[in-house]
Amino acid sequence: MRRLFAVLVLANLALAGYALLAPSKPGSEAELPNAQIRADEIRIVPPRPAVPVARRSACIEWGPFSATELPAAQSAVDALGLGDRIGTMQVQAVAGWWVFIPPLDSEAQVERKISELKDLGVTEYYAVDSAGDMRNAISLGIFRTEEAANNFLAELQAKGVRSARVGERERRVSQTAFVSRNPDAQISARMAELANRFAGSELKAIDCPPLGEALPAGESR
Repeated sequence: MRRLFAVLVLANLALAGYALLAPSKPGSEAELPNAQIRADEIRIVPPRPAVPVARRSACIEWGPFSATELPAAQSAVDALGLGDRIGTMQVQAVAGWWVFIPPLDSEAQVERKISELKDLGVTEYYAVDSAGDMRNAISLGIFRTEEAANNFLAELQAKGVRSARVGERERRVSQTAFVSRNPDAQISARMAELANRFAGSELKAIDCPPLGEALPAGESR
């Protein structure tokens, strides 16, 4: 161990002596003045611009609306005159209430009832043909809240539909929501007013869907 230590000490001393006695090489301090004279030849490379980090766009979503609710909501949006600054997209919602005509005795009675509904101006309906207690019932609309269902029932009664009822029927359905991408304060305020006017609708901030998923107002999938 002592012999190894002595060898290391001698090697360090030899290296230090070489550094002191070695002749100056080109580019050393002796040539520094000449290098300074050519300072005007130095070219400064500008730094590369920083690449901005992509941020998600902010959107606001209003809805959702069933097929029976959508026409009124669409008319309210059209009245704002926002053009392509607001569009529609399909969303999944849990509907807990429906307006329906209770099960009839036969398919023939279902057909007669549908004919009566058409004569009264009812265009949205669905005859339940699956097995179970609700077979041969006629669904007239599915809603997320009881209030919205009762409002629609009142509209049907005003048209002369007397046999419709409101009941609970929880299921996941595809409905339509309105979406505005990067809305300004004016658009946000107008949509907030609409949300207050339509019972059961919600206005919330979301990450914008990819371009192509939000469609121009008036179109749906």
